[in-house]
Amino acid sequence: MANPQVFCVGTADTKLDELRFLSETVRSSLTAFSNNSCTNVEVVVVDVSAGQRVTESFADFTFVTRNEVLSCYSGSLEQTPTLLPNDRGEAVAIMSKALENFLKKAQDEDDVLAGVIGLGGTGGTSMLSSAFRSLPLGMPKLIVSTVASGQTQPYIGTSDLVLFPSIVDICGINSLSRVVLSNAGAAFAGMVIGRLARFQGSSGTSNKKCTVGLTMFGVTTPCVNAVKERLEKEGYETLVFHATGVGGKAMESFVREGYIQGVLDITTSEVADYVVGGVMACDSSRFDVIIEKKIPLVLSVGALDMVCFGPKDTIPSNLLQRQIHVHNDQVSIMRTTVDENKKFAGFIANKLNQSSSKICVCLPQRGVSALDAPGKPFYDPEATDTLLNELDKLIQKNDDRQVKSYPYHINDREFTDALVDSFLEISLKKHTESSPPQSASSDSSQDLQKDCASKTKPVTRDHSP
Repeated sequence: MANPQVFCVGTADTKLDELRFLSETVRSSLTAFSNNSCTNVEVVVVDVSAGQRVTESFADFTFVTRNEVLSCYSGSLEQTPTLLPNDRGEAVAIMSKALENFLKKAQDEDDVLAGVIGLGGTGGTSMLSSAFRSLPLGMPKLIVSTVASGQTQPYIGTSDLVLFPSIVDICGINSLSRVVLSNAGAAFAGMVIGRLARFQGSSGTSNKKCTVGLTMFGVTTPCVNAVKERLEKEGYETLVFHATGVGGKAMESFVREGYIQGVLDITTSEVADYVVGGVMACDSSRFDVIIEKKIPLVLSVGALDMVCFGPKDTIPSNLLQRQIHVHNDQVSIMRTTVDENKKFAGFIANKLNQSSSKICVCLPQRGVSALDAPGKPFYDPEATDTLLNELDKLIQKNDDRQVKSYPYHINDREFTDALVDSFLEISLKKHTESSPPQSASSDSSQDLQKDCASKTKPVTRDHSP
């Protein structure tokens, strides 16, 4: 098997000196960090120049020319551009797609890729980040960027891409850029060596635990922590996602890729931000992939009493007369109204009614967040009751799509037990219906089913007309 390679990616036509310095730093750091390792990692420089200048070689590094990258633009030689357009935006888009295909080939076909690092300004970061994001979770990916501080979501998305602040523009090697690039190269080399060491030290046995995604906010933390603790005792692995808009998208991307086999969507506050116009919003596709993949879903209404904004002076002027709570210097939250809660219920019910898999909606009657309780700033029984009643009315119930109400607050231990019981119940039903009998697990499944049946009983609403 060939030695692993890391790609140092940049535009040699405009960033030649910086790319050379970064490549040398990565190589020296890999050598320093791998003294006790038998793995020799090769640094390969990849040119993604979007201009017309062509670079044919790069010091003593293995070098992938711009034209070699372009050859991966499509599967057809006739469709592969030999010359980039003069329009920089079009050229960047072509190079980004070609780079993505080049990386995919190195990962899937050649099986040598151990990490990618690059550098760039706004255009370079846009070009590289789109391609880097396509690499799997855990593959080291880092960009030294002039836009690493600020609105980074368009570059990072739901990936584990690291943006490393360049501090100064990437324009020559100086006393400051030398420090930044050296640190970035060393950090990247450490990630690569660490990952390779983990692979070498693994026993080759895969993790058989079912992985469950959970959503959490600060105001639902006691609930989610208790759910997490109990699920892990039951033998599940848990991944907790902060319900900040990006968090929900990240969870659903892992559902799509098969990393997550079940979801307890406890904190659905992103829906409130989407409907009202907050800064931590989901988009119109929320819940779609969970329903599409038909994995077990337990859903609740955590933090739907609030809409998130930035500092108080950034709240739209037409909303300043509403009930506002300053969470911290960077986050202000607004209490949701009766009418808004009706809209939240409509959005959620419309999604869930399209499902054909096991779903259970668990509703806490005494409050949906730490702030929605007697004596707390968002305590509004009318608004909360409206949300719960609308959901109960609008969701089309059947054997696979249940709604259960409980006389507890969302952070009460009794409610967290109800959430886990519901998840275990529908997970076991799905396993029983979709898998052949397995004698090795039958005893534990029966025990869990008995456990589910003996735990917290819901308050069943009257569904008669």
